[in-house]
Amino acid sequence: MRFKQSVTFVFFVLLLGAGLLSFLAILGGARDKGVLRNLYWLEANTSGFGNAPATTRWYNYEWCGYEDGSVQGCSSKRPAQPFSPRDNFGASEAMPATFINNRKTYYYLSRVAWAMLLVGLVFIVLSIVPVLATVFAALTWVASVSTVLLWLALFFVTLSACLYTGCYVKARNAFADNGRRAKLGSKNFAFIWTSVALLLMCALWSTIATALFGINKVRSNRRDSHGYDSYDGDKATTMDTYGDSDHAAGTPKKFKYFKRIRRYPAPAAPPTTMATEYDEENIPVAPR
Repeated sequence: MRFKQSVTFVFFVLLLGAGLLSFLAILGGARDKGVLRNLYWLEANTSGFGNAPATTRWYNYEWCGYEDGSVQGCSSKRPAQPFSPRDNFGASEAMPATFINNRKTYYYLSRVAWAMLLVGLVFIVLSIVPVLATVFAALTWVASVSTVLLWLALFFVTLSACLYTGCYVKARNAFADNGRRAKLGSKNFAFIWTSVALLLMCALWSTIATALFGINKVRSNRRDSHGYDSYDGDKATTMDTYGDSDHAAGTPKKFKYFKRIRRYPAPAAPPTTMATEYDEENIPVAPR
């Protein structure tokens, strides 16, 4: 049991790591300075796209021009800022046709991906308490709750990672086909896919731990249910004390149980007799 709880603690630490990485991925671009400024999804050459800067970076909350190692000319911030060059800069002949003809594809892929990541992060936070509880107490129902929450977190974070990857890889290829330089934000994609891997390991272990806890509980219940059977004699029959074995070995245990705890009355004492004669040692002798 201690081994399973020790392993559960290791996976609890991995769960915290998955939560931290998902948190960083969803906060990418929330601030204009610091580490979050380097967490972008796509950087591409957008020169000639209407009023777009020469190089643009897309974040979760805004898009910004990037020049000489610093960001500038950022758009207004809002949650789930969509990736849509047509909406961001207006239609232009220099823009790849896919951004105009398939505008909704990029728009909804990027927005839904952010929403799914947020939902997955919520399930990660909700799973922290039950996973921590299983470290200290092998409760089957708590382990079951943590397993459900972890699989839900894995589902939504994986869905978000797939949507983000599909959106921005498709966009990068569109820029490349148009002869423009474009690259993915390696940090953001590393964070979100590492979160997927960590959550997968946590969910698998939680499932195994829940099964092991359940098996141990069933075995414990069986031992408790047979705890009353403490006789050392032949267990093929029910009553050995008085020799009136009236049930065979195939009798259900519930009948065996009631037979064992039944109390028999004490044997009747022999009838008393009045002595009328005495032997030579003055000991009473029963009449013949």
